[in-house]
Amino acid sequence: MTPLEFVERYYLHDSSIEKVDFDADKKVLTLIIEFCFWWQPWYNKDEPKNGLIRVTFKNVSRFEYDDDIAGRIFSDELDSEILLGNYDDGNLIIVAVEYLEPEDIYYRLKIKAVGVEVEELSRYTL
Repeated sequence: MTPLEFVERYYLHDSSIEKVDFDADKKVLTLIIEFCFWWQPWYNKDEPKNGLIRVTFKNVSRFEYDDDIAGRIFSDELDSEILLGNYDDGNLIIVAVEYLEPEDIYYRLKIKAVGVEVEELSRYTL
């Protein structure tokens, strides 16, 4: 699917980015997201509410992130709640917040890619 189709199908609010991996040589970006299935219009209430998904962006021509998280973007220290996933000017823009004391850090990921694949890894209820 295209990034626009991804944003139209998957509502990311309240989900969390667990892990980021970017292979610049292969132009592949992978996000592991603790996903809120219960927010989705296609959610079946008899299924578990949450789970992990792998979102793989292919043929990535742009991947930018704010300086505030530069030291943690590719580490296990990044666990951020997604506030918004939006498509603007050919880019998928994900706005997230990381809860840190004494103040929260809000940051953006900007991704420009040709295709997106989503794989469900697990489902559970918190």
